[in-house]
Amino acid sequence: MPGNLLFDASSLVYVLKLKKLEVLYDNYTQWLAVYEVVNALWKEASLTGTLNLREALKITEVFTEAIEYMKILSPHSHENAILSLANKLRISAYDASYIVLAREKDLVLVTEDDKLKAKAKI
Repeated sequence: MPGNLLFDASSLVYVLKLKKLEVLYDNYTQWLAVYEVVNALWKEASLTGTLNLREALKITEVFTEAIEYMKILSPHSHENAILSLANKLRISAYDASYIVLAREKDLVLVTEDDKLKAKAKI
């Protein structure tokens, strides 16, 4: 399904760890995901110890290259819809932004977050 998938940060980290980057080509994410991915890798390297810093930095390098082949969406101009949906579903604005963008652009949201899947009715 190239071209109609919206990857959230959890799915991006999952794909990066699996080294299945081809699935990202010509698909979507949003610019907030860049920070969320780096934060997730920092957390694994610094807090949980599931990665060492060297591994996290290598994955970050791969991510930097891979994202060049993706379409990057912006939540800008969707702030009211994001806040309304976050309030309605009792989820973070970050999570709501993915749902709003997926609906707005008619994309399939790809996430490893079971709570988000349930809220988005994926």
